[in-house]
Amino acid sequence: MKKVVVFGAGKSATVLIDYFKEVTIVKEFAVIVADYDLAVVQEKVGAHYWVQAVQVDIKNDEARRELVQSADVVVSLMPPALHYLIALDCIKYKKHFIFE
Repeated sequence: MKKVVVFGAGKSATVLIDYFKEVTIVKEFAVIVADYDLAVVQEKVGAHYWVQAVQVDIKNDEARRELVQSADVVVSLMPPALHYLIALDCIKYKKHFIFE
């Protein structure tokens, strides 16, 4: 099964998360939304079969890399100064990377 990992669940993530919640039902791919504040992610994701909320500290190399390795596509909605951490992991593990 294909998997998308989204880093960041701030204000700009709401529309994307809602879109994934609709599309994943039809396309049958998994989405993981990761953010430092688990409560915020859980509120936006809710109870959804294909979309999962997880807590991660973006600066925790091991946790971040584990999520990147599990993905087919990685989306970063993090502040621009943090994109490079994810981008380096995506290069290392040969993952598609999208950032805003």
